[in-house]
Amino acid sequence: MSLSKVPAQEGVVHTFGFNLTAFEFTRGTKQATPNIILFIGGLGNGLLNVPYLPALAKASTNFKSKDGEKWNVVQVLLSSSYSGFGTSSLDRDSKQIRKAIEYFRSEAGGSRRKIVLMGHSTGCQNSLHYSININNRADTPESSKVQGAILQASVSDSEAFSNDLKKEELGAYLKEVYDDYISQGRESHILPEKFRRLVFNTPITAYRFYSLVSKRGDDDFFSSYLAQDDFEKTFGKITVPLLVLYSGKDQFVPDSVNKVDLVSRFKDSTPAIYWNDNSKIIEGATHDLGDGSDDGVVDVLLESVTKFIEDL
Repeated sequence: MSLSKVPAQEGVVHTFGFNLTAFEFTRGTKQATPNIILFIGGLGNGLLNVPYLPALAKASTNFKSKDGEKWNVVQVLLSSSYSGFGTSSLDRDSKQIRKAIEYFRSEAGGSRRKIVLMGHSTGCQNSLHYSININNRADTPESSKVQGAILQASVSDSEAFSNDLKKEELGAYLKEVYDDYISQGRESHILPEKFRRLVFNTPITAYRFYSLVSKRGDDDFFSSYLAQDDFEKTFGKITVPLLVLYSGKDQFVPDSVNKVDLVSRFKDSTPAIYWNDNSKIIEGATHDLGDGSDDGVVDVLLESVTKFIEDL
C-alpha cells in the first residue's frame, strides 16, 4: 500500500447531512472566514488525495475579494466520493452540494457570504451542472446560490475511455449496456464484473456507466466532438464568473484533441461578461498537477485562482 504524499493537515470537519461531511483547512486558526472555495474532487477522489489542495489552502490565507474579506478552502465529501461515484448521478450530487452551501450559509456553518465552487476532473461536471441547473432557477433562494465557479482539468470522460479502449470494444460495451439495461428500464442495476474493471474496479450502475462513457450522455460536457450548440446548453447558460484551468499535459486527454481550440470553444460559448481572463491551459501540468508535471505548475494555478478571487 502506498502512503499519501499529502502531509497532515489541520482543519475542522463539518457535517451537513447523513454521511455528508466537509473538511475546512484552517491551518491552526480554527476561525471561520466570511468566504469559502468549495472544492469537489473527481472520480475516486476522497479526502486530501488531490495533491495541490494543501498549497491551495495555504494560498487562500492571502485571497481577498473586492470587499477585502478573507477566504478558506473547504473540501466537500459527497456520497459520490471515493467509490460512490458508480451509483451516483450529477442530479444527486447537485442536491448534496446545495445542502453543503445552505449549511455554510447558516449560523452553524459560519454564515458565509461568498461561495465559489471549484471542481477537479469530474468535479468540473458537478460545478457546471450546479451553476446552470440550480443557480439559474427562479425559485432558488440566494442562500443556495454560488458566486463563481472554477473548472480544473475539465476533461471528457467519454474521450478518456476511448483513449484506453479500441473503438469497436468500447462500442460493444455501450451496446450491451443500452440493449440489456437502459432500454429495459434497468438503469439502476449494477453491471457485471467486466465493467467494473473499466472504472477503477468500482461497482457501477448501468445509468452511470452510460452517462460517463456514451456520447452526449448526461456527464458529457467537455468532449471535443461536441458541437457549439452543445456547449451553448452548458457554458452558454453560465451566469456567474467562470475560471477554466485546463492541464496542458493531461494524461486523460487523447493526443488528437486540440486543447487550445477546445478551451477557445468553451470561451466562445460562455457569455463574455462571465468568462474570466485568467483562464488558461497550464502548460506542463498533468491531470491533477501531481507526478509527471513540470516544475511551477501549481504556482500558475495559485496565481490564476488568486486573481480570479480578487475580481469577485
